Order: sequence, then structure tokens, then C-alpha cells
Amino acid sequence: MRFLVRLSNEREYFPADRHRLTSLAYEAVQSLGGDIGNLRISSSAVELDLLIDSKSNLDRAVQALSDKIGSLLMLRELDVGTAIMENTEAVKLGLALFNEERYWESHEALEAAWRKSNGSEKEVLQGIILLAAALVHLQKSEQDITLSVMKRAYGKLEKYNNEHFGIDLSALKEKVMAMLSSGHPLFFKIDVRH
Repeated sequence: MRFLVRLSNEREYFPADRHRLTSLAYEAVQSLGGDIGNLRISSSAVELDLLIDSKSNLDRAVQALSDKIGSLLMLRELDVGTAIMENTEAVKLGLALFNEERYWESHEALEAAWRKSNGSEKEVLQGIILLAAALVHLQKSEQDITLSVMKRAYGKLEKYNNEHFGIDLSALKEKVMAMLSSGHPLFFKIDVRH
């Protein structure tokens, strides 16, 4: 079984701490039949995939992770069917998750809307999905990959200047281009007009 675990980043870890935290998390759960995958660090949370062979050890594994890293914010079982949402709802959720630095979950929500879209809507969504993917790599301290994926995202958004999904695409592209030009990507929020 696989679970998404979000722990508070109360100890102020940085993406560069990812390898050390992955080892620490693995040591915390290995005796309980657990393993760690895809650890990501944002300014407010440490997210990781907890793979565990028995649900009976789940509570103890989560407690061990909380003791070592930070208090539990969220636990969600993965590999189970997700609720079907309307496009508008999926986009709204995806953007909210993006702005909470929950880029992996944002990617998932936006992808659900992308699959049912076409034309410019589909291409704009793909650009935002790529931005979320780029920032997942930043959470893993993979700067070069972040910039490469961010460049692909910019390419998808480049020809659009009007508003889509309440987002001023010109302003968003300006943020992205500034990071690409400086070679220094940062976590950021997407301004959404309601």
C-alpha cells in the first residue's frame, strides 16, 4: 500500500536536505515494513510516499515519521480511485493546491481537467501542469531539471496573453521568464482572480 504523507516543515528543512531526510524517514519506518519514496520539501511541509506492507503498522509508521521530521498535516492513501470532478472544480482545486506548494497534488488535479479539455484551454492547462511538475523537481533540489521543465511550460503558455481560468497569463509568463532568465527558480503563487 502507498500513502501520501504531509508533515509540517516546522524544523525548516530545505530541498537540499532531501537525501538526508529520506534516509532519516527510511530508518524510522523500515522495522515496520515500510519504505520511503519521492520525498519533497516545500517551505511549509515535507511530503513523501510511504510504502507499507501492512495497514496494521501504518499508525506506528506515521507516528515515527512525525517524531523524526514534523507533525502530521495529512495522510492520504494513493493507488485508489479518485473522485470525478467537473473541469472547473478540478482547475480550482489544482490552482489552490499549487498555491499551497502542493505541486504534486496540483499536477494530479489539473491533469484530470486537461484530459477532458481541448484547444487553447488544453494547452494552457498543460503549461500550468508543467509548472507544477517543474516545482516538484525544485522541492527535490533538482535545479537543472526544474529550469528545463519550466522552459517547456513557458513554451506552452507563450502565445497566450489573455486571461484563462482567472489567471492573467501575461503576469504568469513574466514571473516564469524572470526565473528562467536568472537561472534561479523559486516557489511562487499563481494569482487567480475570482
